[in-house]
Amino acid sequence: MDSLESRIRGLVARVSGISPSVPGDADLYLDLGVASVHALELLTHLEQTFSIRIPDDDFVDATTIDKLALLIARLQAGNAENGGA
Repeated sequence: MDSLESRIRGLVARVSGISPSVPGDADLYLDLGVASVHALELLTHLEQTFSIRIPDDDFVDATTIDKLALLIARLQAGNAENGGA
């Protein structure tokens, strides 16, 4: 999952301007101050980059890079099990 986390870190850094070397368990909003407008942009980039649809509630709950990586891996696995649907 390290590669997945690295890609997410890159997207977070590009969208929000924070360092890609932040700890994976740092809260993007409380600890790092990612603004809500950046969160919406991040959601769009994550969905496009990983060809997935992230439910709003799941995205709101995934407040760290670690949690985003787990969520994306789960959604990608679900897509693969459903034939890419």
